[in-house]
Amino acid sequence: MSKAARKALIGELCKELKVPRIYREHENLAREANDEGWPYEDYLVQLLESEVQGRRAASAQQRLKQARFPDTKTLDQIDWKALQGVSKPKILELASGEYLEKAEDVIVAGPIGTGKTHLAIALGVEATKRRKRVFFARVADLVRDLLEARDERR
Repeated sequence: MSKAARKALIGELCKELKVPRIYREHENLAREANDEGWPYEDYLVQLLESEVQGRRAASAQQRLKQARFPDTKTLDQIDWKALQGVSKPKILELASGEYLEKAEDVIVAGPIGTGKTHLAIALGVEATKRRKRVFFARVADLVRDLLEARDERR
């Protein structure tokens, strides 16, 4: 089989299997494997890991988009000194995601301007990193939606 025919066949097979990263990276990786004398299995592992990493990254981006965060905030952006009444160890414990495995709820409450939204978004971002689906909504928006839904039923 010619090199061009082999490349075309690999392209068709990758398309059918829905593994686009493998198609994009197989030639460069094959060249590197050949130059460095990798065993076939090492080449295959690298190729498959590349596909999996790409899928995980795309999935993480999709989960962030579906969460509908108004902004992407992270825990490392929090000014812990400005947050009063917040236990940093407790927040870091929540960030570990253990409450998700236990199916426990987390309610963030407090006066206006105290960082509740930032904290909730940061915890949501951490949850998406753990491959969890997240939905973000402000209470005022939820109440409005519920009232609208009730009014539509009348």
